[in-house]
Amino acid sequence: MPKAVSPAARQARRHNPLDEDLLARGLLKQKAPKRGGAHGGSDDEDGPGFVDSKASKRILQLGRELATEGDEEAATRAQKADAFAFGSRFPGDEEDAEIDEQPDSGGAFGDDDVWEDEDKTALDDGGEGDLEPEDLAAFDKIVGGHRDDDPLLSSGLDLHISDKKKTQEDGDAAEETTAAGSRNLADIILAKIAEHEAGQRGDGSNMEFVPAGHGAFGEDDGEIDINPKVVEVYSKCGLLLSRWTSGKLPKPLKILPTVPQWETLLEIAQPEGWSPNACYEMTKIFVSAKAEVGRRFMEMVILDRVRDDIRETKKLNVHLFAALKKSLFRPAAFFKGFLFPLVLSGTTTLREAQIISAALVRTSIPVLHSSAALKGLCDIAAEISPDSEGQSAISVFIKALLDKRYALPYQVVDALVIHFLRARASAVPPVVWHQSFLLFAQRYHDSITEDQREALLDLLLTHGHAAIGPEIRRELLAGRGRGIPMPAQGADFDGDDTMLIDA
Repeated sequence: MPKAVSPAARQARRHNPLDEDLLARGLLKQKAPKRGGAHGGSDDEDGPGFVDSKASKRILQLGRELATEGDEEAATRAQKADAFAFGSRFPGDEEDAEIDEQPDSGGAFGDDDVWEDEDKTALDDGGEGDLEPEDLAAFDKIVGGHRDDDPLLSSGLDLHISDKKKTQEDGDAAEETTAAGSRNLADIILAKIAEHEAGQRGDGSNMEFVPAGHGAFGEDDGEIDINPKVVEVYSKCGLLLSRWTSGKLPKPLKILPTVPQWETLLEIAQPEGWSPNACYEMTKIFVSAKAEVGRRFMEMVILDRVRDDIRETKKLNVHLFAALKKSLFRPAAFFKGFLFPLVLSGTTTLREAQIISAALVRTSIPVLHSSAALKGLCDIAAEISPDSEGQSAISVFIKALLDKRYALPYQVVDALVIHFLRARASAVPPVVWHQSFLLFAQRYHDSITEDQREALLDLLLTHGHAAIGPEIRRELLAGRGRGIPMPAQGADFDGDDTMLIDA
């Protein structure tokens, strides 16, 4: 719907008839109509203009102000006093003006007493001066030794002390206070140097560090002295982690891997009482740090927590299992700090081995780390009794790593062959040993030498399994031997020579 137009607007848009525009003579000039003034009336264009009373008062007031400013500027320029005279700089000071007017003022610059130092006069009169003694003592504590550089400050302080106390003993006490301030400055400088060196080593932290006996870690005769405030902080953090389920962790826990003596602080936090959720979050923090730090954390915290949880519940908490998978982000830290200490204990149960090996199966591990882990397990198996339960646990871990079907180096293959041949010393190998042997024969029967093949076939004659033994033998016999190239695959020939061309 079109917009409604008012009659006034419609009249404003109207134009003259075309015949008048065509017959018009002279210059075409069109003036806009004049609007009425603010008071509703319009004056004649040629009529005389006038100013109302309000505007007249304003104009007169501005004129008076301009005249006053002009008189002040003229008076200022007219004042031609000596630039070095005291009164010229402080024209409002009546006392200085009187001194300047005296005839025996001692020359052009007045009496010498007028030019004395105000601070010195105040101190001579027993006044306090510009600096209070408390402020100066506080300044001494922060920046020691500054009075030796500034004779004015030292003399002023000595005058003040002599005037206030009037005793030699109090003067000695002031000197001891100054010496204490210097020692504090030295401690601050040493702390800054130690913090800078710690930052260059990459072991720096946000924790305040000062020399021995004054900081978070002070060593006295080989003993570590921890600040009580630090102990209180990490004790409260440990109490928080004992019931922590979700949310943000405190800042002291996030910086713990980078703090010097973090192992001691970790023990103060009591990790044996942490919740499984907290163990998972702390595992992420420590695994993201250096490999050695992650290894120690896995050995100190996660290993005991996992074994205790499996021993109590016959299964593993989902958060602890996730912590194991997350720790494989650093395979070397996991194997050296968790798996190898677990196997070396000699008390590893099959339940523990099966649960932990599930984390190995579900996580991708680099080839070199898997190879090193297999060789390490074979070396550990040589140190454990052949008939112990630890041998079965090692076979479970070997089976989990062999099931990844990586291309292993020959050195690792030789170590596995020796490991299987070592079973001749035991009476009856466990079933899991035969299962790991079958995986090895299926995947690496082409990587063993002929002597190793014959030794393994002889082993099956004495320690073979009724169901698994024939499968292992068939896989070993199907191998072509180490270093022998695979025969070329030719086209299948069915005896039809119709398309053959005689040479």
